[in-house]
Amino acid sequence: MSVQQNQDTEIPTINDKAVVGYLVANPEFFNDRDDLLAKMIVTHTTGASVSLIERQVAILREQNGGYQQQLAELVDVARVNDVLMVKLQKLVLALLETNELEPLLTLIQQSLKGDFNADGVTLCLFADPASLSLESDQIGDLQVRFISREDEQFKKMGNLSKGGEPACGVLTDAELAGLFDDAKERGIRSVAQLPLVMANKGDSTGVSLGVLAIGSKDAGRFCAGVGTVFLKYLGALVTRKLSPHLAAGEDV
Repeated sequence: MSVQQNQDTEIPTINDKAVVGYLVANPEFFNDRDDLLAKMIVTHTTGASVSLIERQVAILREQNGGYQQQLAELVDVARVNDVLMVKLQKLVLALLETNELEPLLTLIQQSLKGDFNADGVTLCLFADPASLSLESDQIGDLQVRFISREDEQFKKMGNLSKGGEPACGVLTDAELAGLFDDAKERGIRSVAQLPLVMANKGDSTGVSLGVLAIGSKDAGRFCAGVGTVFLKYLGALVTRKLSPHLAAGEDV
C-alpha cells in the first residue's frame, strides 16, 4: 500500500492484488452491505452488464451443469461395466464345465462374437501344432495360428506377451493381415491383443503361451488408452483354461 500526496490530502491507494487478498480473507464482507452489492456491476461474456449476484448465480449454474454431465458419464460407465461383468460371469460359468480343447475354443469364439461383439478372433500360440489334437485351425470364427518367436512378423507379439498388459490400437494393413486372414473383408480396424501369460514358479515374468487377438470394425473401440481391466481379466481366464493343453514354455 502506498500513500499519494494530493495537495493537503493524503489518499491511500491499493492495487488489485490487495483487494483480492482482502476479499478472499473476508468472504462475508458483502453480507451487511446490500446497497454496495447492488451497485457492483460485472460485464457478462455476452457484453451485457449484470449484477454481482446474477453473475455468481450464472457461474454456479454452469458449474452445476458440468457436475451433472460428469455424473451422467459416470453412471453410463457403471452401466457398461455391469453389463460386461454379467457377460464375463456367464463365460466363466460355461468354461468351468468345459475341459476339452476344441469345445473350449468353440465356446470362447461364440462368447467373444455373440456377447462381446467381436468382428474377428485369432488365437496365436507359441507351440508346436503336433502337440495339440485339433482337427482344424479354424474353429467357427476363431482362427488358430501357431507361431515362432524367431519369425520377424511376430517379434512384436513376442514382446507384447512379456509385458502382461493388453495392447489396444489401430493397426496397419500389414499388421492386420498378420493377425486375421480376412481382416480387409471383415473391415477390421482396431484390435485388442491379450497376452496369455501363465504364472510359473521361480519366474516373476511367467511363461508366455501366446496372444489372443480380438478385432473390431469400430476404430475407436480398442483405441490406445482405453481401459483394459476387463480385457486383462479375460486374458487371464483364457490362459488358465488353455494352459493344461499346451506344453508350458515350449516354443517353436
